[in-house]
Amino acid sequence: MVAQDTETDNEDTDEESENPKVLFDTSLGTFMVELYPDEAPLTVQHFLKLIDEDYYDGLIFHRVIEDFVIQTGSFNQELEHQDVEETVKNEADNGLSNEKGTIAMARGDDPDSASSDFYINLKNNFGLDPEGHEDNPHGYTVFGKVIRGMEVIEKIAKVKTETKDLNDYDWEDFPIDNVVIKQASTYE
Repeated sequence: MVAQDTETDNEDTDEESENPKVLFDTSLGTFMVELYPDEAPLTVQHFLKLIDEDYYDGLIFHRVIEDFVIQTGSFNQELEHQDVEETVKNEADNGLSNEKGTIAMARGDDPDSASSDFYINLKNNFGLDPEGHEDNPHGYTVFGKVIRGMEVIEKIAKVKTETKDLNDYDWEDFPIDNVVIKQASTYE
């Protein structure tokens, strides 16, 4: 009997599901996420609208914390802050957890303030779930997971970072060299 590579088997199965998928072509390689519209319909709809508008094309990962998350959605390559006025209602209480490899929306103090920033969990971050931490009773909406290219996510997670003063704010864990999303597109 031949042992099977379960990670590869899971990726093949996930890619065959009917859930929407988005392929990210970055300066460090490609990765694919599967989205969960049944669990997070408003978030997935909002995210796919941004993908269709090519919003993420040319943006950089601006927050990289090894053994925590990588985050994007705010800055272009010239380090100019990008704004999306439309926000989406928090759907964190959807049964999905901030497990390694999942994708979730970042937000401010207002639970319903997620707009364009999303992050990918580099480990199980259950403290980001609803009721996961007393200072965070609302949680962050998980709306998909990486199904291909987790090695690219891990490569991004290892880039060197620094604190950058942009617009009179100190952005910690900012990559020294840009990691660029060259293109983000739906995958069929």
